[in-house]
Amino acid sequence: MYIQVSIGPKYTHGVRSTTPQDAGEAQDRRERRRNATRERLLTAALELFAAQGYAATTYEHIAERADVGRQTAFNHFRRKEDFVTAWVQGRHERLDRQAAADASATGKSAVEALADELRALAELNERDYALAKELHDGGVLHAAFGLGAATPHAILAVVTRGQQRGEIRGDLDPGTLADMVFDGYVTALSRWLSGDGAYSLTEALLTRLAVLAEGFTACGAANSRLSGVS
Repeated sequence: MYIQVSIGPKYTHGVRSTTPQDAGEAQDRRERRRNATRERLLTAALELFAAQGYAATTYEHIAERADVGRQTAFNHFRRKEDFVTAWVQGRHERLDRQAAADASATGKSAVEALADELRALAELNERDYALAKELHDGGVLHAAFGLGAATPHAILAVVTRGQQRGEIRGDLDPGTLADMVFDGYVTALSRWLSGDGAYSLTEALLTRLAVLAEGFTACGAANSRLSGVS
């Protein structure tokens, strides 16, 4: 009697056959390695920008600190400005994740939720003040906002939810309202950095939010529902 025993992966004419699962796992590993390299490069660049300045930092410096080749750095970030854009976008993605986690368990009003988001952004800038100041003073932070840093989805989500609840006027475009909140943040951030962080960024942002939400006419102030927000 002849019994065929199969041990290990199948081979055809000496070539190991692969399954869709094998291919998928290999793709996942490559993607994880790529993401890890990109994150290492971004971290290296930001540390160098804060320590020695944006203009003084070269691709060679970044690649050496990240322990990769110069071409690898170029493959992930084609321009030096892309490091800053990725930093800004990463902050906004973090805000989106935090807001999504909080949304299902919160009974806060739309204005209170927006205030929380602005506080979170202020805390990020206060924590990374040296980096934010360097990028602002070099003009690259402003450029990053103009290179595709869209209004965070978290802000739009709160405005949309506020309209659905009847807390925010439904006749206004939610995207425009979200952009106005975000634009106020960008302007306040620039003024704060220009002033060397001499006052509270959080308070400046909440004051702007209160004025935006209630309007700046006498009638708007009389009908304000924002007591306690700022």
